[in-house]
Amino acid sequence: MVLSGKKAVFLGDSITEGFSADAPEKVYHQVLKKLVGLREAVSYGIGGTRIARQKLPSSDPKCDQDFNLRVGAMDADADIVFVFGGTNDYGHGDAPLGAMGDRTVWTFYGALTCLFDALICKYGKEKIIVLLPMHRTNDTGRYGDGSKKNAGHILADYVKAIREVAGRFDLKIIDLFSEAGLDPNDKEVGAKYFADGLHPNNAGHSKLAEVIADALTNFSD
Repeated sequence: MVLSGKKAVFLGDSITEGFSADAPEKVYHQVLKKLVGLREAVSYGIGGTRIARQKLPSSDPKCDQDFNLRVGAMDADADIVFVFGGTNDYGHGDAPLGAMGDRTVWTFYGALTCLFDALICKYGKEKIIVLLPMHRTNDTGRYGDGSKKNAGHILADYVKAIREVAGRFDLKIIDLFSEAGLDPNDKEVGAKYFADGLHPNNAGHSKLAEVIADALTNFSD
């Protein structure tokens, strides 16, 4: 896939917003812009946001601006659309995982279906690239980041859901969970590439951009 001269938009959470990067130009999408020659890389990253809608309001209202709510405000002239979320659905919030076939924003499976429907309607299927969540520390725990009141699913279950729903729509997928080499549960990797076990540091953002750039070479235009 040739991205030189094209405009890309990035829908995401705090990683896309650039939390733990020292400067805006250090965030993965800006590094990617230079690596592949994008004309423009526009971030729609808001920290704490999730894909599924929550029944109980968050202490910080911005966290309730779920991905579906934000599609309408995204630039319509994008050539490429990256979707990078799901780790916060695992980490916190009250929406259930749900199941394939859900068509409601109130479950994770359903919210994914609604999101991909909306993005395809706005941009077309060929422009969308789904980034699977990266590993995070303790991501086999069933209480997310520890704030969930009831035991739920592990991060791999959310990754599986994204893969399944994206596959149903025949969307392009970049597997950051299994193939990026960015797992902070490995102490050496965590120290080198992560600020806190979830958010990549400058080196992590750079590595993330390189992995995405390499994966894009496997896609046709």
